[in-house]
Amino acid sequence: MSRFMEKFVLIWKYVKRSRMIKVILIVFTLNIILAGIYSLIEGIPFHLGFYWISDYITNTGTGLISPDPTDPHDIGLWWLTSAVIWIGLGITLVFVENVYLRFMRKEEKVVKFHNHIILAGWNAKMRYLIENLSGELGVHHDYVLININEERPYDLPDIIEFISGSPLEERVLRQANIESADQAVIVMEDDADALMLCSTLQHMNPDAGITVNVLFSENIKHFQRIDVEEIICDEELSGDALVQGFYRNKKRKSEK
Repeated sequence: MSRFMEKFVLIWKYVKRSRMIKVILIVFTLNIILAGIYSLIEGIPFHLGFYWISDYITNTGTGLISPDPTDPHDIGLWWLTSAVIWIGLGITLVFVENVYLRFMRKEEKVVKFHNHIILAGWNAKMRYLIENLSGELGVHHDYVLININEERPYDLPDIIEFISGSPLEERVLRQANIESADQAVIVMEDDADALMLCSTLQHMNPDAGITVNVLFSENIKHFQRIDVEEIICDEELSGDALVQGFYRNKKRKSEK
C-alpha cells in the first residue's frame, strides 16, 4: 500500500471520528439549504443569501442584509430570520454542551468499533509495536489503547482511540467495546495484572485472540493454563539474545 493511500485512509478515519467536523458539515449543509430558500424568496443572488444566513446562524447578527421592514410581503422573511437566529443559538448550545460533557464532566467515551484491536498498557514496548504496525495491520485496522493515565499520551498516533482508565475494570473494557474486539495485546508492568486481564478478556470475549507480554518465565505456566495463544516473555527473549550474542562474539574472537 502506497504512502499516499495510507495518508488518505488516516485522514478519512480522522474525519469520521471527529465530532467537531461532523457538526461543521451539518451546519454548512443547513446553511446552503436555508440560503437557497432565502435567495428564492427574496430574489437575490445566492451568494448574498448565503452571506445573510451565515451572518445569523453563527450568531454574529450584524443585520447587513435583512428583510425590508416597510414591505408587508417580507413578514414571512422576518419569521424566517427569527427561526434562523434560534437555529444558530441552538447550535451554540449544542457546542457548549458537548464541550462541557467532554472536558468538565469527563464524559465516558464508548467505542463503536467492530473487529478492532485493543492495546492494554503504555510503555516503550507498546510504542515500538505501534511504530512498526504496517500493511494489513496498519491503517486498515481500528485500534483502542487503554491506559490508566488521565491524559492521552502526546506521542500516540491520532488513528488510535484512547480510553483513560484501568484495563482491569470491566467498565473500562466495555467502553473499549471488548465484546466486539478481534484481538488484544497486553503489555502490563506486572504479570499478576496481566494474568487477571487475560482471564477477564476471555470471559468477556472468548473469541478474541490474546497476545501478552510476560516479564518472568516462571509465570508462563499460569498463562498457559488459561489457554492464552501468544505469550512473549521478556526474560526468555533477553536471555536468548544474550546467549546468541555471546556465541557470535566467541566465534569472532576465534576467527582472529
